[in-house]
Amino acid sequence: MMKRIILALAVLLGVQTLQAQDIEDVKKFIVLNRFDDAKPEIDKFLSNEKNAAKPTGWYYKAYIYSNLARQNGKSAADSKALNQEAFDAIKKYMQLDPKTTLTNEENNGTVFSLYNNYYTLGVKMYQDKDYESSCDFFKKTLEVHDYIYSKNLAAQNGFKFSAHDTDVVWNLAILSNELKRKDEAFEYYKKIADADLGDEKYAEAYDEVVKKYRREDNREMFAKYIAQAKKHYGTDPYWETIEIEYAVKGLEGETLFKKYEELLTTHPDNYMVNFNYGYELEKYIYSAEAKGKDISGYKKKIPELFKKAIALNSTINANLLLANHYYNSSFDIMDEANKIKSAKPDDVKKKNELLASSKSTMLESEPYALKAAELFSQLKEYKASDKENYKQVLGVLNAVAKQKGDLKKAEEYNAKKAEVDKL
Repeated sequence: MMKRIILALAVLLGVQTLQAQDIEDVKKFIVLNRFDDAKPEIDKFLSNEKNAAKPTGWYYKAYIYSNLARQNGKSAADSKALNQEAFDAIKKYMQLDPKTTLTNEENNGTVFSLYNNYYTLGVKMYQDKDYESSCDFFKKTLEVHDYIYSKNLAAQNGFKFSAHDTDVVWNLAILSNELKRKDEAFEYYKKIADADLGDEKYAEAYDEVVKKYRREDNREMFAKYIAQAKKHYGTDPYWETIEIEYAVKGLEGETLFKKYEELLTTHPDNYMVNFNYGYELEKYIYSAEAKGKDISGYKKKIPELFKKAIALNSTINANLLLANHYYNSSFDIMDEANKIKSAKPDDVKKKNELLASSKSTMLESEPYALKAAELFSQLKEYKASDKENYKQVLGVLNAVAKQKGDLKKAEEYNAKKAEVDKL
């Protein structure tokens, strides 16, 4: 993850038209690599107002200070201060010399070296587990990168920075997170997402950005970044899951069902859409809100949704809920039959038809109850809710066995229910 850019630095010691003789003393020290001696000389040179108004001295200050910053034995604090002075100086030079003659002749080695200086210090502090200092150095690295990119500067062999410094930004995201700087971490995660990067490790960035906009209920930005995440990581069902959760957030009743109908169109083969829609409809038809309303269409749709969910993923919950749906529906039908007291032939016929329908509906629950019981039996650990649901599905199977006249089987299911509490 940590990289280094090795750049050759050219020392410009050719014939230059300089404005003060003492700059030659500075250059002599540079030739001898005596940067400690060159520093006071360049500082003295720039203390002259006339010299400071011209670009040359600022270039040499940047060159000297950047070399001093990477000398062995320099503390991180000293190196940081020297690099900052060098960076300020090179910016001042480029401001005073729009043609940037000196930096062009050295292939911008000084400013690219500043990037390398900061990066190296960021790596060192990270290895020393000084995450705060590492974060600060990588911030400076990114600042130098962005300056170089904004000026369209080229190093040796025409090398140029890309617009996005992925490694540095990712390092800053990790460090900011480590330092509990959540807002800063988000900004770096967003930079990753805005760069539309698709490496597997960057899924975390999209996740953080998507979750933030979901919390803020910013549907436009949520949609933008969830679409990018799905483009890169479309095989992971996680992204569709949070997309669907957000789509139905806060919705109830008819509005919720309308949204699920839309989702069935856009996500027809999504287990969660089919299962959750079926679950919400099942709750609704037995709610006070549904009283007096025509819910026959919903009752018909529920088994379709659960069957599709099971076809996509045969889970305990989907099988259990479909078994319960048929079980409860059989009693609803029986209640309708029992309301008929008339002995008129047509009424008797209708009652018998309802009783037959009640029986057949009960029997329809059997394959799903059996599958749910099978899946429950395969669990390695049981929560209290698992035990209750397991006993519930065994109760359905008991009722089915009685309906079929198989009392022996019914007793077996009863005995099994007693064993569940011991699991």
